[in-house]
Amino acid sequence: MLGSEIYLKGRFWEVDFARGIGITMMVVSNFVTDLQYFLGYGEHPFFWHVFPYTTASIFVFISGLSFWISYSRSVKKNSRPYKKYFLRFGKLFGLGLLITLTTYVLLRDGTIYFGVLHFLGVASILAIPFYRFGVRNGIFGVLFILGASLIWEIHVNSLILLPFGITPQNFFTLDYFPIFPWFGVYLLGLALGAFVYPRGERRFEMNFPKIIPIEFICFAGRNTLKIYILHQPILVGLLFLIYEGLPNLALPFL
Repeated sequence: MLGSEIYLKGRFWEVDFARGIGITMMVVSNFVTDLQYFLGYGEHPFFWHVFPYTTASIFVFISGLSFWISYSRSVKKNSRPYKKYFLRFGKLFGLGLLITLTTYVLLRDGTIYFGVLHFLGVASILAIPFYRFGVRNGIFGVLFILGASLIWEIHVNSLILLPFGITPQNFFTLDYFPIFPWFGVYLLGLALGAFVYPRGERRFEMNFPKIIPIEFICFAGRNTLKIYILHQPILVGLLFLIYEGLPNLALPFL
């Protein structure tokens, strides 16, 4: 039983629950993207256009809030806890590069050059100097989001500025999280974290409801990285077996 005792280590069930909702929605969203990319699925286009952005916003926002809690607690123990976050950057960005290599080799187009893992790795470093602004990060977050409308008007014939949202004309990728606007969403999460979890501790009591669906979602929320890494190979593998091959999938060993 996943009872509330698991939160004695300092985890907040509501944060894990929100992360669990986010990763569940991301699995659904990515599965539909697989159907669109490999099999030409085209039903309910408006819904499946809005749903991924809603999913990504929840996921990035909660990541920012989680950073606030984690960094606040690290500051209590160490006045300069940078090493932990540079290691996190290396881990996340390294996994992102692995995804870049995999999609470059296996997909006919749509290589993921700067996806969610690349972004979260970079955001974990960029957020450090913004930590001092606390709730005021809400202002910076809005500026990053609004700034995207200007950045998107700029195009260069190179991929080097992709992290900022500056792309070549007619650029196509299956997963793209540029700093403008997504770091703005991340900073909004920091701002809420500063308000609700000052110094990394919750302002108020919130009892953990021992309900199996909530426990399951919280469990997913504590394992988001593992789920993110594993879900696409599993989904694409199942589709490959069911349809005995997939268009747009290039398997050099077959």
